Amino acid sequence: MSRKLNATLLALTGLLIALGAFGHSFMGRKALDTGLTHVALDAHTDKLIYLVWYFCGGCMLVFGLLVIGSASFAWRGAKRGLGVAGLIGIFYLLVGVLSLAYMREPFWSVFVILGALTVLFSFTLRRT
Repeated sequence: MSRKLNATLLALTGLLIALGAFGHSFMGRKALDTGLTHVALDAHTDKLIYLVWYFCGGCMLVFGLLVIGSASFAWRGAKRGLGVAGLIGIFYLLVGVLSLAYMREPFWSVFVILGALTVLFSFTLRRT
């Protein structure tokens, strides 16, 4: 597979990671709201849960943008940033595998797939 095709596929994977931030922060928020209505929490803890929730969504956006940036450099022939993309891929892969094993919910396979693709494309690009 050509370097430019690999870089394009890495960028598309990064885009999916970035778009996941919006699914997490806005669509996933509904499930969080529903779950928290059945739990008595003090105001501080309730606010803290939402702060961490949106922080995670922001991290997903930043991770996706970093992967896209790495792909942009690789598309032009540079290897700068591919280590960062690889680490993000490894993180997503590990979170996905561990969460899938722990929760037994197919949803976590999304993280496994995105992580595996990020690792595959970033390490392939590092070798070319």
